[in-house]
Amino acid sequence: MLPLHNERGSVGTLSVLLMLIIALYLWHDHWLRQKGPTLFQPPVEATAPIPPLPQLVDKQAHVEFTPIQEQVSVPISPFAAVITNINQMIQQEKLQDALRALQGMPPDALTDLVLRGQVSTLWNDLGIRQAHAAANMGAGVAAYKTAVAINAKNATAYMNMVLAYWELKDPALTTEMLEAAMRLAPDDAMPHLILAQRLIDKDDLASATTHLEHAKSRSAGSPQGQSFLNSQIAYIENAQKSEQRFQARDSSHFTVKYDGGEDYAVWTRVLEILEDAYRDVGQRLGHFPNKPILVVLHTRESFHNATGGPAWSDGLYDPSLGRIKIPTQGALTDQAWLARVLRHEFVHALLDDRLKGHRIPQWLNEGLAMQLAGDSPPDIAALVRGEVRLINLAHLEGPWGGMPAQYAMVAYLEGNSATRYLIDRFGMGTVRDLLDRLSKGDAFPAAFQDRVFISYDDFQRRWVDSLDQSLQGGRT
Repeated sequence: MLPLHNERGSVGTLSVLLMLIIALYLWHDHWLRQKGPTLFQPPVEATAPIPPLPQLVDKQAHVEFTPIQEQVSVPISPFAAVITNINQMIQQEKLQDALRALQGMPPDALTDLVLRGQVSTLWNDLGIRQAHAAANMGAGVAAYKTAVAINAKNATAYMNMVLAYWELKDPALTTEMLEAAMRLAPDDAMPHLILAQRLIDKDDLASATTHLEHAKSRSAGSPQGQSFLNSQIAYIENAQKSEQRFQARDSSHFTVKYDGGEDYAVWTRVLEILEDAYRDVGQRLGHFPNKPILVVLHTRESFHNATGGPAWSDGLYDPSLGRIKIPTQGALTDQAWLARVLRHEFVHALLDDRLKGHRIPQWLNEGLAMQLAGDSPPDIAALVRGEVRLINLAHLEGPWGGMPAQYAMVAYLEGNSATRYLIDRFGMGTVRDLLDRLSKGDAFPAAFQDRVFISYDDFQRRWVDSLDQSLQGGRT
């Protein structure tokens, strides 16, 4: 059994998408989601949660978006019949016909302000239907842009365009565009929430809190939204307080914040380890972050208070604030530990960036972190001789932050073992292909079947059989 101080923890996944999801909730108030190893489900009482970080929003949860749709009132004009016909096409889901008809509208149809508003509304509604058909808000972005180009005061189309750009991570979504959205819809929380997330990404926590307060004042009608915003504001303020006297140093791909009292040699060594990890792990996963990653070095005494992570963790990646957090007291006396923890948490950060907010089973997330950290724990079969009871991998897909230490240890060992079997049996290229599918929002069982060419259940049976053979081999 591995000693607890070697177990690495990571916060239960919070939300890179938290701003969009909560904005939509506040905006609409509703949504359009034998011998050898044996499998068992842990008893409920064994997995009762310990106090976790403020649970904001599961950033990997699947949410279907509900854009705003307007009713088209048909004016009396030479184009009334055309507009009525296009509206019917959209309602009947004849989207290609509606698109061709809208594109064929003569220019003089847009000279009248009333007609311009109606055509803009039709383009907006076409975008909504396109997004619904594709199950992807970004699919309607071209229609929303056209709606806004025709009528710049169409606040509904403008907000839908902002959401589409947000989902696509399109650089066209600028701060200026968000500020324009605030002017068009001064009572809407959504643009404040998205801007707050951007400010968090820039480590401007004070300004992010200001915009969260603005969002809170605009969400009085949503108790769930108010509760979320209160917890998020408190969480950010705690992080800001714990880091207020920290200094920062940049390397090519990282920003390291540290307590001014920390030894200069510690954070110099941290940057060296991280830059090595950037090259090595990035090549193996076939992905490099598109922006610098923030790393915060805490003293051992302040680490758990500052992070709120499980007592058994000794490092974590916080996707809600986009930063790696580790304690560094005595780090230079155990540089192997320091390198292992930094690489482990960097893998989490890299996966978070690659998956674009989509779900990855936690056993695979942790398993890849252990396999790519360069010092993974022994396989289960090397530790156990005799009957061992495993937790079904399906029960290890969600966050582990509330697990008691004894179950966390089993979960880590299983994640490492199953991931090692996946890589050894099917290759790292297959793992990269699987991650590509997950980054597009595919459900894990379907993505697994498509890329690994066996079912998720069959994979688990084969992995358990391989453990059984290893155990039997060890007994002979």
